[in-house]
Amino acid sequence: MDLSLVIPCYNEAPHLRASVAALCGVLEATRYEYEIVFVDDGSQDETRVLLQEICATTPRCRYLFHERNRGRGGAFKTGFAATTGRVTGFLDIDLEVGPHYIPPLVDLIEHHEIDVATGYRHYLLRQTLALHRVVLSWVYRKVLDLVVGWGIQDSETGCKFFRRETTAGIVLGSQDDGWFWDTEVMARAVLADLRIREMPVLFLRRWDKKSTVRLVHDVRSYLVALHRFRARVGLSFLNKSPIYWSSPGHDLVMRLLYGPSIGHAYAEVARLIPDGASVVDLCCGTSRLDRDHLRARGCRVLGLDFNGQFVMQGRRHGGSTRFFNVLTDPIPEADYVVMLSSLYHFRSRVGDVLERMQAAARRAVIISEPIRNLSSRRSLLGRIAIRLSNPGVGEYAERFDLPELRALASAHGASEFLHEEGARNAIAVFRRDATVRSPA
Repeated sequence: MDLSLVIPCYNEAPHLRASVAALCGVLEATRYEYEIVFVDDGSQDETRVLLQEICATTPRCRYLFHERNRGRGGAFKTGFAATTGRVTGFLDIDLEVGPHYIPPLVDLIEHHEIDVATGYRHYLLRQTLALHRVVLSWVYRKVLDLVVGWGIQDSETGCKFFRRETTAGIVLGSQDDGWFWDTEVMARAVLADLRIREMPVLFLRRWDKKSTVRLVHDVRSYLVALHRFRARVGLSFLNKSPIYWSSPGHDLVMRLLYGPSIGHAYAEVARLIPDGASVVDLCCGTSRLDRDHLRARGCRVLGLDFNGQFVMQGRRHGGSTRFFNVLTDPIPEADYVVMLSSLYHFRSRVGDVLERMQAAARRAVIISEPIRNLSSRRSLLGRIAIRLSNPGVGEYAERFDLPELRALASAHGASEFLHEEGARNAIAVFRRDATVRSPA
């Protein structure tokens, strides 16, 4: 299927037949092998009856019913999961954004290597009579730019199309089912470094349709949902130490605490990676391995981290970085998969994490882990250091010591174990192209 068009419906009876006729008229004029799937989200009017009649007489149309109202996000996810189109998207059935925009949006994905194509709404001057809606929309976009820093102009548009191959995970993995889903899915697309294009579209408000917007209730709900979402993607400041609030702040604190030894740990890992290699840097932090050591040597480094601030700031400095959950997301393949000073975050799942890293690495897995630091001290200073080292996710209260890390490396088949006397970090190397031997 070239195109799956999912149409969420809620109390759409007055304009449903005319809108479906307009949709089909546009799609029949294309060469797409298409389907239209209507998802009724618990309508209280005649929408369901009309959908049954329309789909019985209109080719390529079918329907799904929700027994209770879940919201636009929930309705689209139901339709997305039940379809197969290479491009899958939705359009609000009131057609305030016209169906003639569907072909150019699909073309952006099919022929211009775009992952997410959306309609950026423009309004006629006379339609700004609903001034409060325009102002609130503008303020919301500014808030999103401030707290997410993503550069999207219109996240709430009811006109979105997705390349299934690259976006299925973020579409179906989004947690919100209501109106905030639009913000969530676009934010996840930005954090995943997907290719996004916003195409200008004309928005023609229907004055014959009663708005379902409840200003006070919806504004409050959006702000609460935004706060919760920020915590889920590592953008919140409330659940992590100030050390993890920004890349420059983190690097400054680390230099003050540990001096040149911090740079030495990165340099030792870089020394094990040949020029031009592809590298996945798990828990990449502030991207220092790429920025300070590998980029100039032609290595292709993909940095993955749960901290949204680090991800966005790394990208602004020319790196390729994505939001990533080590415990749930599939690790991309690369010549080398590395992790620096972060394995202790996964102490209870270390075997699973190492196994998945080894499956993704074509040549070697490299682990560099601190075996002495302030947090290891059994003192008041150590307890303070532990609290300050909370990244907002994972385990952080216990570190590995040298014997423990050496034993762990041996148990999982490390080919090399490197540690210089007095060094802060030790390195375990798991090579796929070498005979496995017990680490020294």
